[in-house]
Amino acid sequence: MRRRIVVLAVLAAILATSLFGVPLAIGAASYYVSDEKNELEVLADTVAITLSADLVQGQRPDTLPETESETTLGLYDATGTRTLGRGPDTADDLVTAALAGTTTRGTTGGDLVVAVPVSEDRAVIAVVRAATPRSQVYGRTLTTWLIMAGLAMAAVAFTWVVARRQAARLSAPLEALAGAADALGVGDFGARTEPSGIAEIDIAGRSLNRTAHRLDALLTRERAFSADASHQLRTPLTGLRLHLETAQDPSGSAEQTAQAIQAALTGVDRLERTIDDLLSLTRRPQEGQPLEVPGLLDQIRAGWHAPLAAQGRPLRLRPEPDLPATVAAPAAVRQILAVLLDNALRHGRGAVTVTVRDAGEILAIDIDDEGAGLNDPIAPERVPPAGPHGRGLDLARSLAEGEGGRLICQPGSALFTLLLPAHPGQGETVQDENGPHDIGDIGDTGHPIPRGRRLR
Repeated sequence: MRRRIVVLAVLAAILATSLFGVPLAIGAASYYVSDEKNELEVLADTVAITLSADLVQGQRPDTLPETESETTLGLYDATGTRTLGRGPDTADDLVTAALAGTTTRGTTGGDLVVAVPVSEDRAVIAVVRAATPRSQVYGRTLTTWLIMAGLAMAAVAFTWVVARRQAARLSAPLEALAGAADALGVGDFGARTEPSGIAEIDIAGRSLNRTAHRLDALLTRERAFSADASHQLRTPLTGLRLHLETAQDPSGSAEQTAQAIQAALTGVDRLERTIDDLLSLTRRPQEGQPLEVPGLLDQIRAGWHAPLAAQGRPLRLRPEPDLPATVAAPAAVRQILAVLLDNALRHGRGAVTVTVRDAGEILAIDIDDEGAGLNDPIAPERVPPAGPHGRGLDLARSLAEGEGGRLICQPGSALFTLLLPAHPGQGETVQDENGPHDIGDIGDTGHPIPRGRRLR
């Protein structure tokens, strides 16, 4: 690229110099020819005026004025015969034209010639002829052309130097852009470009930096999602394995074996739903669909009534009337609630209550049980290492934020609340017993679940 910039700049300088210099050189040559003829005409006029008094009186001059070594003067009579000085013996075309009474200028052979008539009462009595070799004009013209060529070469050389500097200045940030793009291509999403001071290149650099940031964030989310998804799949697989091992136990009765097989089939259905939900979240085909609360509660009852009943614990579903409509991916909401219900099943006690309510134009889904609560709030900057349960909660929190909502825990209780805005976007408010709160900052009524938070 640098070479192309330099070559184009030098070619442009040569073209500009030629377009300006060639006409100027031709004009200079014409000027020197015209100037030389003017000098010859002045010389011939001066001689004609000097000799006119003698010629009018019929006296023949003895000599002509001295001139430069290469300039000649000649005096011709009315018949065209040279009577004094140097020049052709008889009148040439220019002298013949001057005998007609007009000053003539032209070129004869290799000389520049001017012929001036000497008149008496409108009659030409003589002609003064002045001539000089064209070589004198050629010498002056050549000298001027050499000076112009030197200046043109200096201009082209200066252009070459400036072009090299500008090429380096322009190509360096572009090479940095290419290097950053190559780094992105091999997976280094931390590659960034620095401002160069060139607006167009800086625009491309900022776009590349934003792309690198988005790719980095996307890859981070994909890795986290993969780890979280593996956790979501591991739980039903573990339950399925336990039921199959129970069915395989030869000491069990036929009724126990049938119950274990049925539980395994239920686990297979749950695993299939989980896989479908995870694939749906990856492809996001349901994004923008209204959330159907009755169908969601039916799925909760079908999936979690039996596991809780096996522990002698009831499942209570309490939907309030006139719930606000919300737009969220059903698969995301199912996975969030699956994480919270699994937490209640594994670590809680007593009845599990799922309440769906209106929190001031915000749809709130509360999941509570009768077990011990979270006594000490955990700040996000003091997060313990992520464990197997924290991994699931991390997925739930990420999915909630991805739908424009929040997942919070109430300090001192086993209550977890999923908040979904009626219309996705920032600036929504939550109305509860403590007044309205921005959905992006609801720490007054609950604590956002930090990443890696291990449940009870």
